[in-house]
Amino acid sequence: MKNNRILIIGQTPPPYHGQAMMTQRLISARLDPIETYHVRLSFSDSIQSIGNFKLSKVTHMFSVVGQAILCKFRHKTDILYYMPAGPNLVPVIRDIIMLVILRLFFHKTIFHFRAAGLSEFIQSRGSLFRRFAKAVYHAPDLAIHLSALNPDDGGYFEAKRKVVVRNGLEDEALPYLPIQRTPKDTIHILFVGIISESKGVHILLEAVHQLIASGHPVNLTVVGDFASEQFKNKALSYCRQHAIEKQVHWVGVKKGEEKWRYFLEADIFCFPSFYESESFGNVAVEAMMFQLPVVATRWRGIPDIVEDGKTGLLVPIKDADKTAEALRTFIEDESLRMSMGKAGRNRYLEYFRLENFLSNMQQAFQQVSHT
Repeated sequence: MKNNRILIIGQTPPPYHGQAMMTQRLISARLDPIETYHVRLSFSDSIQSIGNFKLSKVTHMFSVVGQAILCKFRHKTDILYYMPAGPNLVPVIRDIIMLVILRLFFHKTIFHFRAAGLSEFIQSRGSLFRRFAKAVYHAPDLAIHLSALNPDDGGYFEAKRKVVVRNGLEDEALPYLPIQRTPKDTIHILFVGIISESKGVHILLEAVHQLIASGHPVNLTVVGDFASEQFKNKALSYCRQHAIEKQVHWVGVKKGEEKWRYFLEADIFCFPSFYESESFGNVAVEAMMFQLPVVATRWRGIPDIVEDGKTGLLVPIKDADKTAEALRTFIEDESLRMSMGKAGRNRYLEYFRLENFLSNMQQAFQQVSHT
């Protein structure tokens, strides 16, 4: 007899990042005939605390395990849906401890690899750790990847079935249509996301400095929270040293209409990420939703979103010169900005609407519940 009750264990906001927000969308949706139940992870209440060890996190870990087991018996949930951590030792050890216990109680397991690169991380560890970790993650009934361009984490753990489900987002630009961007003397570049080294923020600062030094009137708005005080000091120091403080605006985390105003005011979106756990890049989808041309990196699942030469320009990772060159191409060609922005909006409508994501997730869940 099929079991259509699934327990979702996952973080929901706060903090506000892609994985937490996609989990919120999933648990808020109706996926008939699938019934979902949720146990919330809350290991981190800020971007800065992600991946750090705290004694309170150990207590919370066992609380989550207890809640999950209680839910299993109370609601007869037989399928566990879990999002393994990315390549970071502390969260991986946490996952191993939790999964050793949880997989004893659930008949089937779904791993959704929202953070990419776990297989590469485990492969790089010592043989004893590697063998134990592979046994814990071994043979989930379904592995869900966000892009075929990401590391094959599901294959590494010998998943019984693998699918690719791209993220999908609500059409937040709809109330603002038609979007009209008038020519202006200063071009506005936008970055949204965790402000860290591996999200490419320092590369972007170097590119902006090059553009300003060559006489291009630009400014940069950075929306998001710093990953650490160390990187915050490094980024602000760079701006001071290169006299670009007036052109770079750090506005913090923004939500709702306040956030969308920055997308409306921008001319170009730049996302030069080489983030260790990067698997997709929801912010690039948001930019295309708002008809912004995108400069991004050829990294993991990002090229699945941004079509090079059609909806944006892709550059190598860690390359400030190529990033500046791509930005310069858009700065000097307004018609190209407009045409690629419109193409991006069309690509969003075709592939990245929330309805697409939920429909594909429903189908994936049913594949497991029917077997």
